[in-house]
Amino acid sequence: MVCLACRAWSRTALCGACAVTLRPAPDAHVGFVVRPALAHIGAGRILVLRLKYEGVPAAGHLLAAAMVARLPHEARTLVPIPRSLPRRVRFGVDPGRTLAGAVGRMTGLPVADLLRPEWWHRPNAGQRRGLRRVPRFRPVGQPPSGTVLVDDVLTTGATLVAARRVLGPNVVGAVTATRSLPIRRAGGAVATAGILPSHGPAHRDE
Repeated sequence: MVCLACRAWSRTALCGACAVTLRPAPDAHVGFVVRPALAHIGAGRILVLRLKYEGVPAAGHLLAAAMVARLPHEARTLVPIPRSLPRRVRFGVDPGRTLAGAVGRMTGLPVADLLRPEWWHRPNAGQRRGLRRVPRFRPVGQPPSGTVLVDDVLTTGATLVAARRVLGPNVVGAVTATRSLPIRRAGGAVATAGILPSHGPAHRDE
């Protein structure tokens, strides 16, 4: 088989050189706790891009396996953050739903599709944090107690906050595959891990 990150020959889904680049990420507090599985760097970032832009299901499986350990103990239902229709059509995958489905199969937790995104919004790919547009959602059902939101990348947290706002207090937290963290560069400039150049796919993150 080939490594899912660098695509070099490997006996495992991730080669040793890529596996050592996986890093844990700290929780974020945005009015509730968001628990990312990995930092959005190295192989963690590339796995997200493989899922988001290439629809590689094995990448989603690896990410979901890392997310399981980060679920809040009170989790009872998983609600994915949905992708807008034009981007689902363009890339053939909805990362939040894919990840929620995989986590649900691993844990036995049900997945409830309770959010609908607006039909279209300007993509946030490559945008600085202050310029990223917050997606809008409408609820299509009442979330049960113990609801946990599921998304691919945590950047500012604004998307998850918007989702919880429309679903209400039964949302007890969120889990994401990765978290994009600011990185201080030489000279004091601050960049974002999610949009730094890498040797992975050329796509930038949403």
